[in-house]
Amino acid sequence: MSKLLTPFKSWWEGQRERHLFILGTLSFISFSMVMWSIVFFFFMDGAQVSDLEHLRTGTWIGFFVGVTALIFVGPEFIHYQGQWSYLMQTLNTTSRAELGRERKEAEEAAKTLGKVWSARLKAHYIEHGLLRGRSVPSEAENSVPEDVLINWWATDDSRLSRLVNLELLREHWFNRSLAFIGVSGFLLQLYNMFWGIATSENGTRENTLHIWEYLNGLSPGSYAAPHFDDISGWVLLLLTAMMMWMSFPASGERPESTVAEEEE
Repeated sequence: MSKLLTPFKSWWEGQRERHLFILGTLSFISFSMVMWSIVFFFFMDGAQVSDLEHLRTGTWIGFFVGVTALIFVGPEFIHYQGQWSYLMQTLNTTSRAELGRERKEAEEAAKTLGKVWSARLKAHYIEHGLLRGRSVPSEAENSVPEDVLINWWATDDSRLSRLVNLELLREHWFNRSLAFIGVSGFLLQLYNMFWGIATSENGTRENTLHIWEYLNGLSPGSYAAPHFDDISGWVLLLLTAMMMWMSFPASGERPESTVAEEEE
């Protein structure tokens, strides 16, 4: 058995910089499958409604696959997430004394996450004087898959804040809220268009909600899914997509404010 697993182990070790991303993606998909099963059987009464019979077998399979994957993948993801959180805390620390105390643990966390993170940690130590006479490793400039999410979550220089120069738009909580609303609204409207979130005459949620008719109290208010003829639904989809796009970090250096320069 060990010989059969050797090629997989070699491949997995070669993907060390992607371990966190792969484990996080698998955990998210597995969790989503389990949550869908719970919603299907307990809230949509999928085990009894005949119109949902065609989804029953796939949902059961998804439930067992999701639970099995979470049992094996979930603990590993939690471990990697903990190592990443610890390392990020270290990389945000500027105190030499504190960096020295946490050096062993930080290096172990970086080793777990891969060469790129080890190089970034070494570059951080060089910048703050813990390592002298060393050049910054070239690997520190390399990217890892989770950089997109890290930069998105941590940015205080979003595209929106570049367009509208307000301090509020540079607050982390505001940009994260904007991103959450944009992502949630976009996915919910996509689901509404393809599978429906409104209740049909049969009492099951299989109708696409017509946004404009619903807001104005017009009939029928919903149509059998999938339904793509709702202009207001496309407008909502576009607006939420724009919210996502505007919450991403802006490219390049942020230009200095002319007002600030005059005050100086």
